[in-house]
Amino acid sequence: MIKFNKHFVTNKKTGAKCRVHYSLDNHISGKPCVTLYAKTCLDKLTPVFADTENNMDTMADYFESDRVRMFEDHPHYKAARDFLTKA
Repeated sequence: MIKFNKHFVTNKKTGAKCRVHYSLDNHISGKPCVTLYAKTCLDKLTPVFADTENNMDTMADYFESDRVRMFEDHPHYKAARDFLTKA
């Protein structure tokens, strides 16, 4: 179970937290999508979500924050969308 808050998300099972910011429906495909970005490259979404993306390459000095993209088939999509549309 994931709890969505204004400035962070929490995995209620493990107690893991991560500071985030949200993006709503900004995917290139045009599909409805909720994207969560870790606030900094030091904040990690991996302990909260299993399907985290990060293309960081420290050898090339390319730093990127973790992100999670949730489309309509994602198990947490509805809860995230409901939270964002009510906020």
